[in-house]
Amino acid sequence: MMLELDVLYVTQTLLIAAVLYFACLKAPRMLRIQVLVWAFGVTAISLRYGLWEQLNFYSNDQFYYHNILRTLTHWSWPSNEPANLAWWLSVSKFPYPLPALPLAIAGIHPELALKTVSLICLLALSRDMISRYGASSFKDQIIALYLTGCGVIGTFFSLLALRETMMMYLVYRYATDKSIVGRLISIFIIFLLRSHLAAALIIGELALAGWNWFMKNRKIGYAELPVLLIGGVTLGYTIFNLQFSNMQGLDAIGRLRTPFNGDLGIAGTTQIASNFVGLQFLTQHESFVRLSISELLWLRLIFSDTVIVPLGFSIACVLTAHRMSERHKFALLSFTIYVSIVTNTDFNSFRQNIPFVPLLGVMILDLLRDRRQNLITDDEVKSLSTDQSFALMQQTKLTTHQ
Repeated sequence: MMLELDVLYVTQTLLIAAVLYFACLKAPRMLRIQVLVWAFGVTAISLRYGLWEQLNFYSNDQFYYHNILRTLTHWSWPSNEPANLAWWLSVSKFPYPLPALPLAIAGIHPELALKTVSLICLLALSRDMISRYGASSFKDQIIALYLTGCGVIGTFFSLLALRETMMMYLVYRYATDKSIVGRLISIFIIFLLRSHLAAALIIGELALAGWNWFMKNRKIGYAELPVLLIGGVTLGYTIFNLQFSNMQGLDAIGRLRTPFNGDLGIAGTTQIASNFVGLQFLTQHESFVRLSISELLWLRLIFSDTVIVPLGFSIACVLTAHRMSERHKFALLSFTIYVSIVTNTDFNSFRQNIPFVPLLGVMILDLLRDRRQNLITDDEVKSLSTDQSFALMQQTKLTTHQ
């Protein structure tokens, strides 16, 4: 019986992969490769661990979403009104399992239906990234996807029944969507999936709007970077302690703690800083780390983008501190607020930061694109005659002044 179930699961996996592969025939080649890797990875995990134990692979949180999908399939959520509302808004995380419901009803294994949703979110994000940077060549596609988390880490999480790839896509959409309705939908879904992530994004945007208003007609150059960092840490730390005080039934106003009157200290500052280089485990208390340091370092080599992307983002922030765009400032401020919240919990890990990875990678790719354009412009100037170069320089100065 178990063998028959395995065969059915693998058959369903290959069928879903075939449908998505043909749907991506006119899409960039990397999307089809992602589908093939997903089919191979999902099949390998199921054959290695079995249909039930595979939900323990990497994270047993997969059991949670498996059970939620089962609840949706059998219409067995709480019936009384208060419990019903609480279940839908805070327990179910329904934006992730709900799209898997039609597949589950059609007879697809629940965990496979959830993994299909994870893959579709990854494909949507990958398509947007490739289109955004005009990555027509195979090499450019690999670079664009790797530096935005759609390569190694994104592909890995598409193999799991977890919400990470959906949050990656939604955070990116919230930061880049020009439609107000689209952004509202994105942030509402993010709130249902992970409330403190939504809080960090909203407060980051509000804080940036206030900062821009204050800095109107003022320029502080490179000093803006440390100001945004300190402001983000202050907001994140204060928000966490305010929420914690409310949860404990304490007088939040009288006990409001900030990094300046709290106990952030060197250890807390180091923990926050470790998120900007992807090495959170080096600053975590040993009781919260399940693997050895050597094992974690090996994992960082395998999932190298979990280090390269935050480190590259940090370097990009330093190099462009005097001319960061609004989107880059938003990414920096929101990410700082977010990590200042999660470092106060027991869950400070690269997995917690994955929703921000595409947004951090966008800044790296923007920097690389700007440098490439500057090099092309310099080469064009060198190829001109002296008089032409002088005229081009004068025109550039005039445009700058205007």
